[in-house]
Order: sequence, then C-alpha cells, then structure tokens
Amino acid sequence: MKSTTQRGVRMIGALVLASAMATLTVACSQNPSGGGGGQPGGQAAGAPCERTVRNDFALPAEKPAGLKDGFRVALVRQSGVGDYFEQWGRGATAQIEAAGGKVDVFDARGDNAKQVSQFTDAITAKPSVIIVDHGLADSVNPKIDEAIGKGIPVVVYDVAIANCKAMYISQDDASIATKILDYLKQDNPAGGKVAYVNVSGIAPLDSRDAVYQQFLKSNPGFTQVAHFGKYTESVASDTATEGAAALKAAPGTTVAFAAYDELAKGTLIALRQNNLSDKVKVYGVDISTADIQLMTEQGSPWRATAATDPANVGAIVGRAAVAAGSGVAMPEKLTIPAALVPQDMLREKNVTNMDDLRRALPELNTPDILGSAWMPRIQPGA
Repeated sequence: MKSTTQRGVRMIGALVLASAMATLTVACSQNPSGGGGGQPGGQAAGAPCERTVRNDFALPAEKPAGLKDGFRVALVRQSGVGDYFEQWGRGATAQIEAAGGKVDVFDARGDNAKQVSQFTDAITAKPSVIIVDHGLADSVNPKIDEAIGKGIPVVVYDVAIANCKAMYISQDDASIATKILDYLKQDNPAGGKVAYVNVSGIAPLDSRDAVYQQFLKSNPGFTQVAHFGKYTESVASDTATEGAAALKAAPGTTVAFAAYDELAKGTLIALRQNNLSDKVKVYGVDISTADIQLMTEQGSPWRATAATDPANVGAIVGRAAVAAGSGVAMPEKLTIPAALVPQDMLREKNVTNMDDLRRALPELNTPDILGSAWMPRIQPGA
C-alpha cells in the first residue's frame, strides 16, 4: 500500500497532467477572464432588482392542485469541471423525480452563446418550470424575461438577475466569505501576503469579492501580492497555468484565498509547480469528495473551506421548482447557510468523502428549507 505522502503526490500530479492536457483539449469554451478582469459581455445591463429574503418561507401544508404527475422541468445550466456540479445536478434531479416530475437538462458547459440557444429550446418545449443554474447575467436575463412573459415560472440559482418575478436562490455568499476569511485571520494572527484567486462577473464570486475587499481594508496586516484565476470549462488547469506565473512573481506569498473549489485546485497545482506547497496556506470555498481528499492528504496546504452540501442545495432548488411549477406563490429570494470545514476537523473525524462529512456536520442538511409533508424528500448524496 502506498504511503499517504505518495498518494498526495499522485493526486496533485494527476492534476498537473490534466493542466498540461487541457491546453490541447479546451474547445468551444467560454472566453475566460484572468485576474478578475471581467467576463465576456461585462456586467449585466441594469442592476438586479432589490429582493426580500424569506428564509422562513414554508410550503403550503396541502399538496397543490397544480402538481401533476409527469410534469417537466427544464434545467438550463452552465456547469463546469468538478464533482460539485455533478452532485448539485443529481440532488436537483433526484428531488424532482421523487415528486413525480421529469427533468430535461440543457448544459452549455461554459459556452455563453450555447446557453442562450439552449434556453430558447427550453422555452419552446413549454415545460412546467425552468431552473437556471449558473451563467452570465447578460446572457440569461433576456431569456428569463422571455420565459416569464410566456407564463413559465423560473427559479434561478446563482445568477444576478433583474426580473423580480423569478425566484432567486443562492448560498449566503457574504456569510461564506466571512466565515473563511475569519478563519484565515485566526490561522494567521500575524497577517500575511495574499494571493487572491477569483474572477469577476459571476454573481456569487462578486459577492465574495466584496467581503474580501472589505477584509483587506479592515485588516492591514494582510497585503495582496498576487491576483489570478480563470473561469473556463477547465477552471483548475487554466487557473494553474496563470497562477504558476503569478506566484513565481510573488515568492513571498504566505496565504491564498480561492473563491471556489476549482480555483483552489488550480492554486494547489500552481503552488506545487513553484515548490511553495509548504510555504503557502490555502483557504477555499465549496466542498466535494475530491476536495476532501486533497485537503486531508499529508502535507496539504489547503487549511479550510466554507461550504454548503451541493447535493442538498440542488435538492432545495428542485423543491422550489416543483412548487413554483405547481402554482405556489414563491418568495423572491432564499439563501442557504454554509458551514466552516477546517482541515483539522476532517482529519480528526476521519472524513474521507461527502457521506462522512454529512455525518460529521449534520448542519449541512437543511430539512426545514422548503420542506412539506406532500414533498417527498431525498437523502442528499444518495
């Protein structure tokens, strides 16, 4: 049996190989922005509407008269590499199917023009409800307006949208960033030189950026010395390529804050390429089985992450879609709380995968969010 250190080298080595191969295989992907410099199409035209958060919203006690077996849900999404998106999709699909519905998936995989075209196809199919999972606001806002104009309810996850008739669900991104940055500060009481790994133009990442910028102002002991990050179909490998150069130019870096897990994976590769894995501590957002394995390997610099359970989040969005497609008047906005996941806790409790983590942190499961006796519940991750 190989040692833990050998497994760690093998895992990061596989990511390095993926980084090299990705430069040959990436095609038809979203035109990336580097160093937080903005996404194609820029910011959404017009500010998103002001929404009232209703985390205390409850579904009606009785089954809606509009809930019919065999109803169809169109899932229009912009997924990327990594098992976060896979878990999210499985959670949403399993919840909708448990309620008697069927899901038609339209996944643009990083191609904004394709997402617009697929959104048109979804509207033409006349589903009971449309879920929008990620994407750029400029791309999807006109199509959201079109769908609502044609009487199709829309539930949106993590896109800065301008139409208040669409229900908006997100993680509590400000709280997420605050949790992980507070831990970063606690873990580095003397301050540090920060590599910031993020991109702009994506709603949840922009929310986390706002907290990070305030963190720098409030904590002058932390100074940003590098900034990199790519949002493409191969986030980790493309971020690693850019990060290797950025870190080489900033050899005094002591901490890295990566605004989501694929960016954190790219950071790990870049650190290894610069022989900095034992000198820079990494702090991330989001969690998956692959992330847990990377965090718990011997010598891993990934110290903590703040996260929700992606399968549980997908199930919540699925329940919202079932209700909205059945004629239930839904709230404008709902946010899902996250938990801090330190590396030390994962090791102490022998957490090796998401099922272990759900047992170790039961607060990741949120049965009270959009729960009701008539809505069959799925077990996240099942």
